[in-house]
Formats: sequence, structure tokens, C-alpha cells
Amino acid sequence: MLSAKPDGTVSDTAPTADTVLDAVDSGGGFDIPEEATWDVQAACEVLHQADYFVLDSQTHHVDMQGGAAESGLLAAYAILRSCPPPAVAPNHPECTDGVVEELSQANYLKEIFLDSETAVAMMSGVPAPSVSMQSLSNDAMGATRDLANAIGASQRCIMQGMVTPNITEADVANSGEGLGTLVSDIQRLKEELDIRALKVYPGAGGPGSFLFNNYPGWRVDDPVVSYPMIETALQHGVNVMNIHKGFRINGVFDPEFCDPSDIPQAVKDFPEMNFVVFHSAVDTPPFDNYFEEWLQIRTSQIPSAENVYTELGGAWARHVILGPDALAHFIGKLLLAFGEDRIIWGTDAIWSGSPQWQIDALKTFVMPPSFIADYGYPPVTTQTKAKILGLNAAKLYGVDPEATRCAIAADAISTARATYREGHFQPSLRTYGPRNRREFLRNALKG
Repeated sequence: MLSAKPDGTVSDTAPTADTVLDAVDSGGGFDIPEEATWDVQAACEVLHQADYFVLDSQTHHVDMQGGAAESGLLAAYAILRSCPPPAVAPNHPECTDGVVEELSQANYLKEIFLDSETAVAMMSGVPAPSVSMQSLSNDAMGATRDLANAIGASQRCIMQGMVTPNITEADVANSGEGLGTLVSDIQRLKEELDIRALKVYPGAGGPGSFLFNNYPGWRVDDPVVSYPMIETALQHGVNVMNIHKGFRINGVFDPEFCDPSDIPQAVKDFPEMNFVVFHSAVDTPPFDNYFEEWLQIRTSQIPSAENVYTELGGAWARHVILGPDALAHFIGKLLLAFGEDRIIWGTDAIWSGSPQWQIDALKTFVMPPSFIADYGYPPVTTQTKAKILGLNAAKLYGVDPEATRCAIAADAISTARATYREGHFQPSLRTYGPRNRREFLRNALKG
């Protein structure tokens, strides 16, 4: 197990329940009253009392009838279903590691909109070098978006468009396949699918990527590969680029192109484009140096740039699991470097089940007073949480929170969610909850 040392580095000694109890009792960790750790109704009152608008900028599912399904490669995507560890979600019956069926569109709609407080979700995809390997095409993302909005009769879902600038027209012509992710597809993605952002993976290429080793990796500041894509996006009214940085996924992505060193020059060259570094460049141990590099880049190279953001997908969940000290250092460093206005909420759901456990972790998080005094971290206020959970993303991706709140208050999804809970159906979160205060602290905060 891993836990954070006082200096913010990670050791291989997990925090004990008693250590966590001390942290919370001293004012840090998670603000949960005693009765909410064993009484379901009390827990619901605590966890649902704050009126937050939640916009999840990074959500996924797999198309069970898509290219990968037709080619027989669908089972390969089962590895993406990686549920929270038992310490966070003990004996969870609705999230099973390696079961690709749980990544279906139907389960996506359930886990995002019935099992969580997410008001609006942004669809995301995973790049593929061929149609036969696509787990979710841009058109399939659009279909899910349209279905969610039709069910709710309101704006519940938006989408970003997957673009692979390192794959050329000639590549597609040679293969005879229409990926729908070329730079030349951006106009259609905007006009027909109303994408709110580009989604790009610079590490999907290069010798370190076994899936994409026939294609070159690329840098965001590459004037030949990247800049024409940015110019095309801006020409067609797309002014946000979501960039996968960090998580290399065991060699799927070339680590040389997963570091954030290519961001600052592009930020300077294209002030009208908003650059969002997904995962906050957090990688998996022992390769977790990109996060600190990203903080350094922000503070030393682009400290006042207003067109750069950092996103929490996967990274927030990881630090919740690592424990309250690691989580405090993670969010504290981001707040110091970026401020509360440039941190974007994302969960990477439904790879790890419903995002509600991650939402609850932020809603109840309290920055330890000792960390405020010793490290200069700002407190995580209600305003900070509101901005991170949705208001920042709403502004960036063109969603009106108040209009959306009004529309969804009595939409079909809200009605179904209320019926779902009142009818004592068991949403995914229920089995995450412990039966007493000590179990809550042990299960929620230990890795």
C-alpha cells in the first residue's frame, strides 16, 4: 500500500485506521458525522444535502455493437473495467473487474445518472488505429449523448470529438477504413455532432505504444502535426482541446509523449485555444514524475496563462484511495498552482463503476489545518468544491448551469433517480458505505 509522507512524497506504508481517525478528529480528512457511517438515511442526508452542479468532463463506455465487437476484439477492452479496491467499495455486487458487459451503454446510463449525482456528463473515447479496434467511435458517442438527452428530455450529456492528427488521409486510404478521427473530420464533428472539445492522445503512437507503433507519437507543440489540427478546430468554432497526459496504461501509450513538456509553447502560440491536461498528468507508480513536472511548468513557464486547465479524471480517485494526506497534498498543490477556477472535474467513469464515491469524497473533504499552516494550501471551501465539481467545466464547455438545473429538476432522469432511491433499489454507492465510523474511515481512506 502507498501513503503520503508529510513532505508530499509517497511511501509504501499504508495509513492505519487509527492514524486516519486522528487526522479527521484533528480537522482534516472527510467531514462525516457518526450516525452517517451506519445509518443509510443519515448518510443520504449528509451526502445529498449540498446543492452542487456536477459536470463530469470525462466519462466512458464501450459500444457493444461497434468495430471491436464486429471484429471479435471486444473482450480485449474488459481490462478497462477496473473497479475500486475492496477498501473503497467492499463487496460491490455491481462492479466486477474485467467484465466487459458492465461497460455497456445501458450500464453507463445507469451508473452515471441513476447511481450518481452527475447532472451533465461529457462522453469521451479511446483512440484506435483501425475501425476494427474502436471501442467507441465518435458517432457512437453522439448516439449515447442523444439517447441520454432524449430520455431526460433535457441536456444531460455532451461530447468531445476524438481526433488522431498523426493518422493521415493516406493512412486511411491505404486501410480502406473511415476512422472518423482525422483532422479533416473536425468540421463534421462540430457541425453534425456538436462536439464541445477535441480529445487527443499524443502518446497514441511511437515505438513505446504497441497498439500504435505504426504511427508516430506527436507533441502538442508540433507545428507539423498538431498546429494544423488546432487551427482547423478554431476555424470551425472548437476552442477547447482535452489532452491525455500521464497514465500510460502499461505501454498502450508511448511515455515519451505522455509528459506535459509540450504544453507551454502551444499555450503561448494559441491564446484563443483552451488546453485541458487530463488526469493532471498523473501517471502510475513508479513513473509518477509527470504530475510534479506539470505543476512546475504551470508555476514557472505559464503562471498567468488563462487558457490552460488541469483535470482530475482518474487522478482524484487514485488519491482518495491513497488516503487523506496524499489527497490533501494532491488537491492542495493543484490549488496553489492553478487556483480554484482552473481545475476541471472528471472521474474516468465508468471504468471504475459509478462516480458517486468520488463525488462524495470531494463534497466531504476538509483540508487539514496543519496542512494549511505547514504547506500554505488553501482551505477547500464550499465555493471551491462548487467550482471544481461543475461550474468551471460548465463555463469552459458552454453549459448554462442555472438553465440546466431548471430543466433537469423534474426531467425523466431525475424522476427515475428519485423513484430508484425511494423504491429501495440499491445503487452502486450503497455497498461502498461502511457500517460504523471506524469502518468508514478504514474503507474510504485506506489503499
